Amino acid sequence: MKLNFEKNNFGHIPLLKKLWLDCFEEKSQAVDLFFERCMDFTSIYTARVENKPVAMLFLVRSTLNGKKAHYLCSAATQGEYRHLGIMSRLIEYALEDSHKNGDAYSLLFPASEKLYSYYERLGYQPLCTARKKVFTREELKRIAQNNQSNLPLVNSYNYEELQRLCLKDNFLFQNNNFISFASDYYSLYDCKTVKSDNCFAIFEEEKSTAEVFYSLYTDFSRLAEKILEKTTAKQFVFTGKSDDELHENSLIEKYGMIKSLDNNEKIPENTYIGITLS
Repeated sequence: MKLNFEKNNFGHIPLLKKLWLDCFEEKSQAVDLFFERCMDFTSIYTARVENKPVAMLFLVRSTLNGKKAHYLCSAATQGEYRHLGIMSRLIEYALEDSHKNGDAYSLLFPASEKLYSYYERLGYQPLCTARKKVFTREELKRIAQNNQSNLPLVNSYNYEELQRLCLKDNFLFQNNNFISFASDYYSLYDCKTVKSDNCFAIFEEEKSTAEVFYSLYTDFSRLAEKILEKTTAKQFVFTGKSDDELHENSLIEKYGMIKSLDNNEKIPENTYIGITLS
């Protein structure tokens, strides 16, 4: 079997969409949306046999503390070509290429717990972290009552500035277009989005619990108010950056993996990977 690796062969996109749908439980609209909205800042890496892609991954260009970085996502191998070492070789190829182009860090979020050990063998470390904080509806209402802002909602959202103000450092910085895409992507899976002048959040509901798995804010009372307007949930679970004061007294948990591509670049402590794809 002759295996070839290549970058950004956009002619293979229809085959890559099929591979994505074969490997992941995704909606076709969500896959289409990724290719429509993310290609300007994403690199495609594929392994092919003859002229057929049999494995793929994507590097979404980002930064971490001002250094070039990427979010590795949607790594998949066609069924009959699994357990042959193809993906590990494709990751090695992609990381070598991205390092040549100046990337200092690679971050990813394993799709399952067992995949942490797989990526550790490839040099990734489980040093991305987050904390979770649980609020009852009554607790969130009391916080929302402290909101003194009378500012109107805005139609132009600067997620980049909000990340800088809210997260400050040691986080994977994504561009406005990626976060806007992620909001629309998750809406296809019935997640809800809050957008305001100084806050942004995406959450999903199950029974009476709202899981707020990504949020940015400069005023938590404003965020609490806007979330309460969108749901009747009785309990709220917020996942956020481990040094966020909101999450103090809650346990730090691993939340993704990171690899330094440059021996001179130390991995930042408790890096927050932020928003990822399901």
